[in-house]
Amino acid sequence: MEEQQFSVSDEVLVAVDAGRKIEAIKILREETGLGLKDAKQVIDAVTRERRSDPVIAAGMVEEGGAESVIKTIVVIAIILGAYFYFFAS
Repeated sequence: MEEQQFSVSDEVLVAVDAGRKIEAIKILREETGLGLKDAKQVIDAVTRERRSDPVIAAGMVEEGGAESVIKTIVVIAIILGAYFYFFAS
């Protein structure tokens, strides 16, 4: 793909910031008519650019989200453990 500048929509940026790269690629392809490979390259470049900006990167969600699920399970386990330790005699 030749080096071109694309102006991506807010909808694409929201998907990128939320870690939904596949959705961002689909939206970009619908908006621009780019092929899959070219759209992926554009989204990868946008992702790199946005992650390098500390203000934007602080609000971005990592793909997968397994870390937050594990943290939630640990917090629930601690609360249940404390409940049964103090109140279930």
